[in-house]
Amino acid sequence: MKTNSSCCAETYCETTIAELPRFFPRQVITSDDLALGQDYFRDRMRRHNRLLHGFGVVCGGLVCPVSRKETDGTATFLPWQVKVANGYVLGPYGDEILIDCERTVDLRTRGLSGITGEPCIDAPDPWCTPVYVAPAQQATLYVAVKYKQSMTRPIRVQPAGCGCDDAACEYSRWRDGYEIGVLTEMPACHDQPAPFNPCTKPPFLNLTEMCQSSGCPDCACGPWVLLAIVTVDPDGTIKNIDNCSHRRMAVSLSHLWWNCTPGTTRIDVKSKPVRVPAGGAPVTVTVTGTGLTTDAIYSFGENVVVSQIAETTGSHPGESMDLTVAALATAKAGIRPLRVVLRDCSILEAGDALKILPPKKMITGHGTIAMEQTVEPANNQPRKATKSKAISK
Repeated sequence: MKTNSSCCAETYCETTIAELPRFFPRQVITSDDLALGQDYFRDRMRRHNRLLHGFGVVCGGLVCPVSRKETDGTATFLPWQVKVANGYVLGPYGDEILIDCERTVDLRTRGLSGITGEPCIDAPDPWCTPVYVAPAQQATLYVAVKYKQSMTRPIRVQPAGCGCDDAACEYSRWRDGYEIGVLTEMPACHDQPAPFNPCTKPPFLNLTEMCQSSGCPDCACGPWVLLAIVTVDPDGTIKNIDNCSHRRMAVSLSHLWWNCTPGTTRIDVKSKPVRVPAGGAPVTVTVTGTGLTTDAIYSFGENVVVSQIAETTGSHPGESMDLTVAALATAKAGIRPLRVVLRDCSILEAGDALKILPPKKMITGHGTIAMEQTVEPANNQPRKATKSKAISK
């Protein structure tokens, strides 16, 4: 259907008017309304594929000879036969062509048709005998594929008038499919040299040229996508299969991936274990590592409060954090690790980071209250003896 595309130039792209139905209560909906909504989104996808991705083979679709293993263990090749592997192709009109199973093609025919999702069986037509046309001399043939829709699942319909004919049927489904053709001429737009081969020379993207594009690409290349060039003798011997020289490959980012790298791989605490008295004054705990942030979660367990987080003065960004830490009076005495939850939700741990000291003990005597406290030395210093003092009641 010859229409005007959004590029303001005549093309042979099948498209519809850029409108879709608006549904409202008590509306009478017809089949045209439902079809218009489907066509709207299908045409948008076609336009997106055609103008942003171009056309060509994305993956698969290799054309190979058909071999047969004989009883003596030798391998022979069948005359006139090639097989097309499954693959995914973008057509020049923006259609997705999915060859979901391997198909065998006879080069003496015009090709074959397939429906995506059907069993991969090349069943012969019981009503027609295949027409074989062998070339009189060595010939160059072009195996190509194009998008094709097929109607499936017929159902009976009610008669439109007062007639008694209730045997009428209508197809109730459209199925995506494809047609593999054996052409005698190369499809349009496949004889143009590629601007570069990314497998042999890394591409250089000239943004200036890309920004000065003269206009939108049209659909003058026709519906076919070339898969391979096949040279065959008159007796059916396949001399050569060229899957590369004129095959147009479309860019795929499916193989472009990497493992994310965590910002922090290790943490540690200076002068550990840092001693904190239960119910006493807060202390400063310095955490070191790489990629540390103030919005990470720093935890020493139950009843230990981290009230402030700030980068250590004079340190490189992300390498050192000062935590203001206080242990509540209900905190259990002992050694605590530090657990840090980063932005990417990974968890790192530094063992023996904090030592919580027991709270002061009140001892009641005859008329006096003795207050006993365990005096801990400074970090990494020898332990001193226990002192006690009495307070008159």
